Amino acid sequence: MVGKVGPWAEFPVTYRQELVHTILSWVRVGESGSIVGMSGAGKSNLLGFLVSRPDAAQPLLGDAVADTCFLLLDANLLPALTRTAFYREMLQSLHRQRLCLPESLQDEASNYQGHIDSRDDLLLLSAVRDVHRVFCYEGGKRVVWLIDRFDEACRRLDAQFFNSLRALRDEFKGQLCYVVATRHPLPRLRDPAEIDEFYEIAAANTCWLGPMVERDASWVARQMAARFGTTFAEEDVARVLGLTGRLPAFLKAAFTSLAAGELGSEEGTEGWEDRLLRRDDIQRECRELWDGLTDAQRVALIEVMFRSSATGIERKSLGYLERQGLVVGDGDCRCVFSSLFEAYVRRLKSPDSEIRLHPETRAVWRGDATLPVTLTAKEDQLLSYFLEHTGELCTKDALARAVWPDEVTLEGVRDDRLAQLVRRLREKIEFDPAEPTFIVTVHGQGYRFVQPDA
Repeated sequence: MVGKVGPWAEFPVTYRQELVHTILSWVRVGESGSIVGMSGAGKSNLLGFLVSRPDAAQPLLGDAVADTCFLLLDANLLPALTRTAFYREMLQSLHRQRLCLPESLQDEASNYQGHIDSRDDLLLLSAVRDVHRVFCYEGGKRVVWLIDRFDEACRRLDAQFFNSLRALRDEFKGQLCYVVATRHPLPRLRDPAEIDEFYEIAAANTCWLGPMVERDASWVARQMAARFGTTFAEEDVARVLGLTGRLPAFLKAAFTSLAAGELGSEEGTEGWEDRLLRRDDIQRECRELWDGLTDAQRVALIEVMFRSSATGIERKSLGYLERQGLVVGDGDCRCVFSSLFEAYVRRLKSPDSEIRLHPETRAVWRGDATLPVTLTAKEDQLLSYFLEHTGELCTKDALARAVWPDEVTLEGVRDDRLAQLVRRLREKIEFDPAEPTFIVTVHGQGYRFVQPDA
């Protein structure tokens, strides 16, 4: 393995140690895998570190580190997302890496460089295979392709391209593997059935890249202070780590503000929050995190913020948020990973989190997210009445006539049926049914339906 010159030279050898060891455990046995990490989590830095720092790989790979070639391919740097561009970049990367081969094989590896301008995919793929043969069979090297920003490539490249990657791996099984980095799990990017053979190896191992551990975040603080020629007070560093949840993109922006004197030690945490949320880079990262969630995941995130218990939160979405590192903790002590991001979501949702009911599909919307619920006919009638009388006192008699217009029941029975119906509707639309904010009880009279700012 040949280390590269670059910014990763100054990174500590323990950088992202836990994740590095996980990935290297795949590589050691010749297996492929996926790194899934939210926006701003530092996927590119992790891959660059793996390529550039053989000393970090040595403890796990041992002597085999000298015969391991990590090749970084950034899909965003391709001039076009095509098979042709991909094969060309693979050929170019192998050519740049030829110096790790014995001198007698370097010229042989260079012989295929003449194909780099070819538009013939078959010729390019044949050249890629032949150079791999020089590396793996003649040179005794293990080739590890680290493919960064793989999301769009996964969505758009044709199935035959993925079949060729799988066939290439099978030809050099044990000596060739792929590690792809994406923001989302592969099944969300592409139907696995369409790329089943490649999916089988790429999804065999998955590690989730979330916020940094405190060790790495503290190193970022020292690195940023050195970059700006200053020092940060320990209490200020601790506050930044707490606000940002140790997400690398947030850390960089927050320490930049701190170094510029925009955050005063005497100022309260809410003041820091407000100043940081005005930064364009923080807003952009928050928006990308939010936009990267499905409607159901957004609902689950908001419910973590507002519910006093995890009971009732949709399990699949909650599990995804936890794997991504957006939600931390366990049991009833879960919370959003960063108070800064939570403040962004609160501001985002506060003006437009009103309840809406689609006139045709009858889907329930809360803000700009569709709730993952289905209303019964009676729940639909009750919510429709509330929406038509937002802010008004809705008496029990009026609600009963709206929901059961053709029935005559005793008052006690009616009140009990209505209370049960309200309870079920609250469970479907409220952030926390135990502390309702939309359907408010007016004791002894009925209910009032309240929308934000209404």
